Amino acid sequence: MNISLSNILLFALSIPFVMTYRISPGDTPFLLFGLIFLALLLYVVLDITKIKEALYFKYKQIILWFIIFATVGAGFYSAIIVRHNVAPIYQIHDIVLQQEAAVRFILDGKNPYSTTYFGTPMEQFNYSDTEVNPALYHFVMEPFYLLFTLPFYYVSVHTIGFFDGRIPLFLLFLSTLIFASVLTKDKEKRLLFLTLLVFNPAMLGYTLEGRSDMFMFGFLFPALFFLYKGKYSLGGFFMALAFAVKQSVWPIFPFYFLFLYFKNKSFVKIIKNLSVFAITFAILVVPFFLWNQKAFIDSTISYLSGSTLHSYPISGYGFGALLSQWGFIKDVDAYFPFTLIQVAISIPLMFLMYKYFKKNPTVKTLIILYGIFLFIFWYFSRYFNNSHLGYLSMVFITAYFWPEDRS
Repeated sequence: MNISLSNILLFALSIPFVMTYRISPGDTPFLLFGLIFLALLLYVVLDITKIKEALYFKYKQIILWFIIFATVGAGFYSAIIVRHNVAPIYQIHDIVLQQEAAVRFILDGKNPYSTTYFGTPMEQFNYSDTEVNPALYHFVMEPFYLLFTLPFYYVSVHTIGFFDGRIPLFLLFLSTLIFASVLTKDKEKRLLFLTLLVFNPAMLGYTLEGRSDMFMFGFLFPALFFLYKGKYSLGGFFMALAFAVKQSVWPIFPFYFLFLYFKNKSFVKIIKNLSVFAITFAILVVPFFLWNQKAFIDSTISYLSGSTLHSYPISGYGFGALLSQWGFIKDVDAYFPFTLIQVAISIPLMFLMYKYFKKNPTVKTLIILYGIFLFIFWYFSRYFNNSHLGYLSMVFITAYFWPEDRS
């Protein structure tokens, strides 16, 4: 008689969530608590019940999905409703406030990259007691972050009367779980994978407040899935969507390129496989770039590198913060050549990674190398924040459970 690891993890990770976050917009739902506790108990009891393996895993998956919706699903629903009832800035990240304002700008025919966000709810966001939020001057995300949101905004406003940027975020979160479930054939690993993706304590809180990492990952995961299946054009399509959402996926490109090269051994075939990626990305991004080239570059590139007015400050837990603490950097808002440091480190690192990747040209290796490279790249960047570490944990969890046999 034994209890599975998936059981232990689900219990240990789901209970802190329901004890920390609201799972109902109203009074404490003791009935819902009771149903969650009953589901957790049944999850344990199944481990000591002598039933056929097929039924065992079928019941396990049913219970797991119930717990996901009863905890995290209820948490998202409650956060959205309570925010609507209390205030636009209540327990929400400023990227959601900016996303919602930018969508309205697009619908009004305004360029979200060339306008400021003063006069929107984002101005009331508690960024700092002494500093003005630099994001009020720049929209940092790529265009598909807004374009994908538009239909959800329209339907939501015309049905329930309001919109919350976490609605499409939660649906992308669910789609990632579905792809992960289809990907993982080993049933016990599938339960573990889903449990860690959902209740990852390094990431879940940031996702609940609306940070954009899971939004982008909702497209990166299917891109990797289709590359694993050998469907390179479809993989390139979803990879382009991820690239057109957030820049944190861009460092995967050299590994994506090398993966295609190792699989095709021909630049002609590589170009053919990359064409879907390039065309899709261009269709989504170029119109906004041409709308106002300077504003687009300032917001999506220069803002993050510190080379424009009202840049993102040196912050977080990385090398920039270390230099600031030691006194080498006097002004956290000023430009500092982190790019030169990143290039100096990245060139020899990429050479070592190329040699390793050549021996192990799989999607699993691609994910691992992307995670390692992004970790180092971010650490030596202008900023290395808490949610970055959460996102990296999700990348490495994905790498651990990714199967090795097909690619």
